Amino acid sequence: MITPRVTRLVRVPDLSTFRSTIVDLATAGAPLEARRRLVVVPTRAAAEHVLRSIERRVLVAGAAVGLPDFVTPRELIPRLGERLPGVPGVLLDTEREVLAGRACGTAIAEGCEPPFHLRPGLIAEIVRFYDSLRRHLKTIDAFERLSLGMLEPGALDDRGAERLVRQTRFLVSAFRHFERLVESTGRVDEHMLRRQLMATVASSPCEHVVLTVGDDAFDRHGLCAADWDLLSRLPGLARLDVVATDANIAGAFHEKIHQLLPGIEEVRVPGADGSTSPALVVGDGPGMTWTARDREEEVAGFARWVRRMMREGVPEVSSLDRIALVVHQPLPYVYLAREVLHSARIPCQMFDALPLASEPYAAALDLLITSVTGNFSRVQLVSLLRSPHFRFGPDDAPLASREVSALDRELSEAGYLGEIEALNRLIDTWSNSSRQSKGLRAARAIASAMMELQPLRAAAPCGEHLDRLLTFLSRYERLPHVDDPLRPRLLRARSAIRDTLVGLRNAYAQFDDAPLDFEVVTAVIRRWIEAHTFAPRSGDAGVHLVDAASAPYGDFDAVQLAGLVDGEWPAAPRRNIFYPPSLLRELGWPGESERLDAVRSAFGDLLRLARTRVRASAFTLEDDAIVPASTLVDAIPTANLTTMADPVMSPVSIFDYEALAVEPVYLDALDPTARAAAVRRTEMTRTHQTGSTAGHVQDAHSLSALERYQDCPFKFFAADVMKLEEPPEDQPTMSPKARGRFVHEVFQKFFEAWDARGQGTIDVDHLDEARELFEEVADSLLAQFSDAEAALERARLFGSAIAVGVVDVVLGLEASRPTAVRERWLERRFEGSFSLGVPDGPRVSLKGVADRVDLMDGNRLRVIDYKSGYPPNPKRALQVSIYGLCAQELLEGRDGEPWTVDEAAYVAFAGKKPLVPVVRPGGDPGALASARERVIELAGAIAKGEFPPRPFELRICGYCAFPSVCRKDYVGDE
Repeated sequence: MITPRVTRLVRVPDLSTFRSTIVDLATAGAPLEARRRLVVVPTRAAAEHVLRSIERRVLVAGAAVGLPDFVTPRELIPRLGERLPGVPGVLLDTEREVLAGRACGTAIAEGCEPPFHLRPGLIAEIVRFYDSLRRHLKTIDAFERLSLGMLEPGALDDRGAERLVRQTRFLVSAFRHFERLVESTGRVDEHMLRRQLMATVASSPCEHVVLTVGDDAFDRHGLCAADWDLLSRLPGLARLDVVATDANIAGAFHEKIHQLLPGIEEVRVPGADGSTSPALVVGDGPGMTWTARDREEEVAGFARWVRRMMREGVPEVSSLDRIALVVHQPLPYVYLAREVLHSARIPCQMFDALPLASEPYAAALDLLITSVTGNFSRVQLVSLLRSPHFRFGPDDAPLASREVSALDRELSEAGYLGEIEALNRLIDTWSNSSRQSKGLRAARAIASAMMELQPLRAAAPCGEHLDRLLTFLSRYERLPHVDDPLRPRLLRARSAIRDTLVGLRNAYAQFDDAPLDFEVVTAVIRRWIEAHTFAPRSGDAGVHLVDAASAPYGDFDAVQLAGLVDGEWPAAPRRNIFYPPSLLRELGWPGESERLDAVRSAFGDLLRLARTRVRASAFTLEDDAIVPASTLVDAIPTANLTTMADPVMSPVSIFDYEALAVEPVYLDALDPTARAAAVRRTEMTRTHQTGSTAGHVQDAHSLSALERYQDCPFKFFAADVMKLEEPPEDQPTMSPKARGRFVHEVFQKFFEAWDARGQGTIDVDHLDEARELFEEVADSLLAQFSDAEAALERARLFGSAIAVGVVDVVLGLEASRPTAVRERWLERRFEGSFSLGVPDGPRVSLKGVADRVDLMDGNRLRVIDYKSGYPPNPKRALQVSIYGLCAQELLEGRDGEPWTVDEAAYVAFAGKKPLVPVVRPGGDPGALASARERVIELAGAIAKGEFPPRPFELRICGYCAFPSVCRKDYVGDE
């Protein structure tokens, strides 16, 4: 039954009349009549702007009005379906996608193999293509007949056509199975609901529909053919008004609307008396657009324009609420505008939906998923422990950040690359070790939590995987504090993400229990979260950031059309991944030329959106790539707008950074926290030299720290004064630092065992015996490693067919200089105040551990330091020379006899020369004196607080661990 109705095309001359007409139609009649009226707008943001217009009118008139339902095209069918009596439940999108996956599997099992590998993302595209067919009023039989009719004649000679034939047969089979599965659920989807709406009279029918959008052939927010067909036959609908501007109707839409709604009556609403077009604000250049370097500079230019209008008191612009920045796509402008406008002290409001994937809770979920797919690697585990969204460990004794940092370093040094079993082995080793592990409690907490996720590594039904994830989130999540200003937004995003996971879990649990690998489940989760948007209201006053589809519904005095670059104005069309445009045209898809004509018409309307002033802007760089201007820029001169010259603005400081960077410094513009920090910093720059502090007092200097200061004073400051730790890195085996400790321990125990036997000097005759003892000692220490690590370290110690082992290097050097050793100091600690060979000279407090000091006949000393990597430059090295002087001073005090440093050298296990002497045999007083003078000089500079970024060689900045805190711009100032 088709209800007699009034169908009108309401034509308006401009956007101002467009808005007032929508308000008139939305509030017409008695207040109760509005409850049976639907107003279709392109976005929720557009609905908010219309509601504001209605509120302003109500405040002026002082009369009560009823508000209709505002819906977007995607919400139209569900909202109409709510009025039907006894309608079964509507299938969710997640449930339809799961059913489509089953249908595709059934089609493949029946022999309809697709010419591609079926993935979760392709299943979503298959559902989207099915919906597009039905929205274009094409049945599955029609799709099969039209597609195969075009493809089969050339399939014998054309491999591409043959693949498309196989694809079509697969899709036809999958679509038919999909429809049967949907019917078997006893519920309805969008297309079944349309049929019921046309066949059933609603108990409270919608009597009036106001359409403010066009057809989807011309408008990406428009109605599809199936929607137009429904509205032309909907029972109970008595009136249908389509509101459009003259610019939109001037194109192909005028002919199309008469085809969609035969007999439609055209009504013209005249414009307001005295209405004029806005003035186009142009700069000093020849063009009519303002061109910025990038998007951020473009938004900054908008901020300067706004501040200038407010500063000069432009009468045509009454308030910030009447100014808008119009963009074609909100991202990334919503993030840039929030930061740039806040810095310029300009409040901002926006209604646009943001990607749910950009919310912090989504990042926390992705981190959790990555931990599982990454086999619980070090980086993921430490990131979980540091995440503010999770809580591990007992509630009464939460983990401290220093414990997490300690675990990070210990895992790196242990060469941990993943696997819960390997982590548990490390925990057992640390628990039984005499050396206390500062990260043990954090390791136990995260290992216990990750054991609950370990089953995700095995294939299981998707519903079980998702249920385990949800259980883990409920147990370990940390909710924002009640005083957190972002708490409402964070909780809304959390609710949206959990609802998505619950919907997926329920859909798979009900319709598909086939086991899946967690990697497949991960792809499903990420795709669904990335497809969802999140609409937090941002601000309730200030300038508007609005997308191009919603902008015509807002009432503004001044507007800037931003981002006029190719690919955005107009946006690139969404390509169909299954078929070429020529075949899609036969299936009802619109042509590209028609869409572009509609885009140009809409852009012409936007140029006249503002009441008084309009600017157009573009940028030239996107991710360091040059982007051309939009072709729509060519339409600006033909818009016949009067121009208003606006010269380049004077450099007035309006941003926070300009208050500090531009003279004179203006601190009152900063917020209290930033202002206090800036005052402290400026005072320091007046009273302190760059790269210096008030002085640093240290009980004792380690020689490794002094060598670090010698390489770069700021590096010493970062590591030894600020106590910053170098970021750990994942290593396939032990870290260099851990391997160095291991090698030192092996040689310490070997020489202790050798000296305990009373063998004395290692010469050629005792090499085999020494090697056997070394192997015995090494085997006992290698037992603590896994088989793989033990084999690798054994090869380093004892060599292989292509490399000499560490033991051969050391024992060979010992045998080549068979000097009698009376006593051997191993891992000898030096700590105290030393004169370093000059009794009446200045004393220096030092500390350090010498790997080996040999006391030889004739009161001679030999100092050996082992390096697991490359040796230091002997002309700059300090350790072996200073250790020799410290040992000399201690021995002379102990024995009352003079001692001499006969030799000091490094034994390196990497590089061309295994032995690098600093003090050659026989002694070198000059080398010792040079080392002493450098130590005294370095200690004095540290005491004065001199820590400029002054690397010994600029190349060391390339691998420095502290680039994020270093003022590298000062390098080379001295």
